[in-house]
Amino acid sequence: MKRLSFARIWTLRFYDRLARYYDRLKWLVSPLGEKGQRRVVRDLHSGLILDVGCGTGTLLALAHANGLRCCGIDTSSGMLGRARAKAPAAEYQRASYYSIPYGGGRFDFVVETYALGGVEIDAKKALSEMLRVCKIGGQVRIADYAAPLRETWSQRLLRQAGILAGDMPHDYGRMFRELGHEPEVEILGGNDMYQFFCVEKAP
Repeated sequence: MKRLSFARIWTLRFYDRLARYYDRLKWLVSPLGEKGQRRVVRDLHSGLILDVGCGTGTLLALAHANGLRCCGIDTSSGMLGRARAKAPAAEYQRASYYSIPYGGGRFDFVVETYALGGVEIDAKKALSEMLRVCKIGGQVRIADYAAPLRETWSQRLLRQAGILAGDMPHDYGRMFRELGHEPEVEILGGNDMYQFFCVEKAP
């Protein structure tokens, strides 16, 4: 018996149409998203940053205001159009996070917020690509819904509701460790499931 899920609505066509309204609806789509974006760039003030799944460009606008040089990728042309208007100083490419169109070791910071949580997304593969394009000594930072260490009944309920909507709190800590990096972890909210991860790329 197949699990009931609305994951199939999250198509490129849907995101292209959603882009026009996303900033007005993000309190519903990702209520903690802005907090995560601000945490990701809070103490970054120089260098080259890549936002993977940059959406409408909110994080890149924050990063540019902090003094960073900015690049963004997204699979949705609609989202990229909004991002170019919001953060025009950034460089953009329409691309998948499974195949980031930059050479290895290019970026000081590679970041992601609320883009890898789909039930059909191979988050570990995306993290591996993010690490590939990050410089030695640079950082990969993400803020997303993640699996808690010990799941309570309320967290289990939230996880099941998320899966129904096509979302999935992945175990990013385990994935980073399997890729050879120990992350720093900070709880941002969401019943302790919205979390910030930071890893420094080792040689």
